[in-house]
Amino acid sequence: MLGRLVYVSDAAAQFKVADLPEILTISRRNNERDGLTGVMVFHEGRFFQVLEGEMDAVMGCFNRIMRDPRHAKLMMIETGQVAERAFGQWRMGYARTEDMPRSMQHAVFSIYDMVPPDSEARGDEAGVRKHVRDFLASYDTLKASV
Repeated sequence: MLGRLVYVSDAAAQFKVADLPEILTISRRNNERDGLTGVMVFHEGRFFQVLEGEMDAVMGCFNRIMRDPRHAKLMMIETGQVAERAFGQWRMGYARTEDMPRSMQHAVFSIYDMVPPDSEARGDEAGVRKHVRDFLASYDTLKASV
């Protein structure tokens, strides 16, 4: 059963931006192993993530995230069965892609690539695209463009 889960969270006090490369490395390894795709965005101290795959794997990943002390105020936005994936691979959105190690830059895109309403970085499904838009619109620096 193919499923999707969308959540947002705040970075906890002990989270450091320097942790992002480690999160990216571990997430890519685990998601490949578990058949998960989606997108994770980190911007101004907040996470937004879409996880897609077999529902047991999606929920297993989300359970790990809920136990991760780097997340605070975690809020599930949507979960349920879907007919197809909105994201065919797993990538991370971040404002300063150049801050990521060169070996990982292929898996990272600029969050500003998501700003245009017709951006492919928003995913292939209307509901997911709306969640991305709502997340981006929560930032004053991005609001005018979304």
